[in-house]
Amino acid sequence: MVANTHLQFSLQHQFFDALLDKVSSLISFESLTHSHQHKFINQHQEKNGWGARVLHGGKFYKTLNSAGASYEALLINEQTEHWFASLEEIQSYLNKHNMNATFIELTPNQTVIPSFQKKNMNLVTASLLLQWFNFGPFGFHIEWLKEMPNYNGSYITRALLYLDKSLSEKEWLLGYGLHSNIMPISGNQPSINQIMNSLDICRPICILDAHLPIAYINDITADLVFNGLKKRGDQLYTDFAAFKNQLDEQGGLFDKQLLWLIDVLPDEQLLQQVSHLLATIDDTLRKSEEAGFSSVLVNDTHIFSRTIIDYYQDDSLPVKIVHVEPAIHNENYKTKMAPEYPIEPLSPFRELFSLMKAQEWNKEQRVSMKAFCTETSGSGGDFQSYVILNEDPLDAYKEDLLSIQVLGRTDTIKGGQLTP
Repeated sequence: MVANTHLQFSLQHQFFDALLDKVSSLISFESLTHSHQHKFINQHQEKNGWGARVLHGGKFYKTLNSAGASYEALLINEQTEHWFASLEEIQSYLNKHNMNATFIELTPNQTVIPSFQKKNMNLVTASLLLQWFNFGPFGFHIEWLKEMPNYNGSYITRALLYLDKSLSEKEWLLGYGLHSNIMPISGNQPSINQIMNSLDICRPICILDAHLPIAYINDITADLVFNGLKKRGDQLYTDFAAFKNQLDEQGGLFDKQLLWLIDVLPDEQLLQQVSHLLATIDDTLRKSEEAGFSSVLVNDTHIFSRTIIDYYQDDSLPVKIVHVEPAIHNENYKTKMAPEYPIEPLSPFRELFSLMKAQEWNKEQRVSMKAFCTETSGSGGDFQSYVILNEDPLDAYKEDLLSIQVLGRTDTIKGGQLTP
């Protein structure tokens, strides 16, 4: 087993900087953006043409940290400014200014709360890895909110065989996010490397762990790495058998050894993935909006990533991208949790459920839930966007959090669009 298991694998690891060095050398930023036009510009123009709207009938939280403040209705004017008041006050205001508005009636359980912020995200690196297969407990494309009940070596075996059939002959089987810390441990359980090499798969395999800086590789990949070391003149191992013995002892390539992968990863496959990078970012932003986020706070530090983040500084985006230096360099950037790897399903309620999972919180402990929602909803009550939920999360049991649906953002909702 690997030593130094206190090490954590995050997207700030030097391996990912080296990976970005490689992919950015395969295609220029100008070529990447030449034919790209994100799909949000027309949506932004359409939204600006909407008239005033009044939401009423449900629950309204202007902020989540104010005690007992309740409102009957919400007026959103043509500039998407939000005014919480009683329905009578809003009606009086509309009459006084001779304004027309679309009235949207919510059901009693439907709830308006401040929209969320996604923190600690390495947007560019994550969007590259989202094109690899996710071996975590949320499926290959991490769309599920609930963890699969039987996450074990048998699942990894079935996944490898299934994915192998979906790839062309020359493609690597690239994966990430294997949650080694929640897989069952027993003396009879084969290691991930043993599973890989026991299967009739004649292609390189490389899967990154979710917790430790380990890359699980099969013998085909190990041979490529060993030959790459020899080609560079590194005399670290007398022969392949010695190299393989260390891999077996460690469980795979560990920590700085991950850099040995960079030279042997397939250029053509990575070029195809980086050419789809902006489309993947667009998809991530769209899913972020659907999940109720109004902004994404990103930690991207690589020069290639920073250039892409700058490219996305546009008012037409469905969520705002805010570049924030990592917490270790900026005391004003308070992190709720250490940056996690890999990216789990984009859901604030999945994150809240994870925090509450090991604790005995229930619907009577509204303070704890309110604190979480407040922390992930921006700061100071200066909100530009609110989301509409099918039920009040402050009144939900822990088990029901993953069933909460985001019906839309208040600044993009039109009449007749609210369905639970």
